[in-house]
Amino acid sequence: MAEVVSVGVNLEAFSLAINAIQALRSSVTRVFDSLKDGMKNKETLEGREKAFIADFQDNLQSVNRDLNELERLSNLVGRPSESHPLHNSGLLSLDPVQDKTPLYSQLLQAYKWSNKVER
Repeated sequence: MAEVVSVGVNLEAFSLAINAIQALRSSVTRVFDSLKDGMKNKETLEGREKAFIADFQDNLQSVNRDLNELERLSNLVGRPSESHPLHNSGLLSLDPVQDKTPLYSQLLQAYKWSNKVER
């Protein structure tokens, strides 16, 4: 019988968040495409300006909508645990002379500090 493993993450929300990231990337690409294309395909300057501004505003609203959806979903996914080792640097905590060279504890403290600064 297969055993159910709890990962502590809402997988459905995680999947929706990945889809929201793809939608956000797509809408940002449309913004840059509209900037790249500029004011084309209209006969008068005024018509080109109005069409460009309307298209650009629609694309920016799409980016804003997708970003808000991603932020909403990120709250459902939850934060990763803070107790994970820093990849191979976790082996530094096994050092028998840690009191003489507290490298791992200093590294972990610097990592936590940099995460607080980024927020």
